[in-house]
Order: sequence, then structure tokens, then C-alpha cells
Amino acid sequence: MRRLLNGTAVVLGGMALVAATQGVAGASTTSASGATEVPSCVTYQEIAMGNVWANITNNCSTTQRATVQYGDRIDPTCYTLQPGETKTSYIGFNWNRVTRLVSC
Repeated sequence: MRRLLNGTAVVLGGMALVAATQGVAGASTTSASGATEVPSCVTYQEIAMGNVWANITNNCSTTQRATVQYGDRIDPTCYTLQPGETKTSYIGFNWNRVTRLVSC
């Protein structure tokens, strides 16, 4: 009986450890590619006409650094945006779309 209880305690302890690890992983904003997404108060407006531009706006109360991830590449420029500031990302002729903003 004691062996059964010890085995059960080990299993339950392992399950608690797995659950705690998953909770921490779920709270992260890091994507599978390793890029960290910007806060939701940093937004973009895509302008696509063969060329693709993205106007990035910082609606946060603090300075943010962001770059644009397009379908096939990431803009190499890291934009530093003061609160309320908008900057434009443009990487030339690109039929892809903006997929998201990432921190840099």
C-alpha cells in the first residue's frame, strides 16, 4: 500500500510540474521563431499597391522599439517610436503582406 501511495505522489508531483511549466510558457509573448511581439498598443496600417508600406504607430504611454515582419522577410530597420509617434516601414517591391510587428 505504501509503495502505491509513493508512486501516486510522484505522478501527481510530476503532473503539477508540467502544469506549472505550461502556465509559464503560455504567458510568454515570444513566438516559435524567437521574435517577441510588441504590445497591443503598437499598431500598424498596411498600404499595399504592388509595393507594401506599413505605418507603425505607438499608442503606448512609453517608448517602444518595433520592426515589421512581412510574409517573406523582416524589415532590417528597428524603429524607435515615442508615444504617439508614427513611422513608415518600406522595403521595396514586395507582393507579400505584413504579418505582424515584432520587438527589436
